[in-house]
Amino acid sequence: MRMSRERVFYLADMIVKELGGTEGVTFKAPDEIRPEVVRTLSDEAKLEESINTEVRRILSSYSRPVPEGGREWEVLYQKTREEVLRRRFRL
Repeated sequence: MRMSRERVFYLADMIVKELGGTEGVTFKAPDEIRPEVVRTLSDEAKLEESINTEVRRILSSYSRPVPEGGREWEVLYQKTREEVLRRRFRL
């Protein structure tokens, strides 16, 4: 799922706010932390998009197409996604 720029900024603000209120966590300038949180969220969204694209490509290459949205498709999607994650991150 693609996140809008506004959504990323909103989530980054919420994360920085929550970190600031967490006991034992201190930082001098929240304005310096926020860009790093935005960058991390954006990188994660791009990674998720890349994994999703690869899984859909693999599923579409099957000789017997499975209709998207059905239970069988969901199971195949999850299994294929786990394989892609294991292959990419050697889990």
